[in-house]
Amino acid sequence: MKKSLAVIVCLGICLSAAAGARAESPCETASAHLLDALDKGDYAGATGDFNDTMKAKLLPEKLGQIWPAVTQQFGERGARDAATVVPAGDLTVVLTPLHYGQSTIDSKVTCDAQGKVAGFFIQPHH
Repeated sequence: MKKSLAVIVCLGICLSAAAGARAESPCETASAHLLDALDKGDYAGATGDFNDTMKAKLLPEKLGQIWPAVTQQFGERGARDAATVVPAGDLTVVLTPLHYGQSTIDSKVTCDAQGKVAGFFIQPHH
């Protein structure tokens, strides 16, 4: 009986922890893929979740010319803080604080209704 009770209590704790976990939105996933690819210098991979407009405007070659300036300007890449998701009408915005050297900057990824990246900006941390 005690063993059964312990299993039930453990199961209850595990289920309540799982219920409290929040599912990642498609835009959060796209943002994380973009940032992970940039960290690896995989500029073609970074554009994989772009919508057609972004693919036409920000080619992997151009991204490869621009992105290294982040470390040149702010220093070596450090930690990445948890993302914040902000609905904006038909769009979703994911803000992710990025630590570079002694600085913190924000990645702002905007996704369309299909979860494709429709905008990507680096801005001062708020």
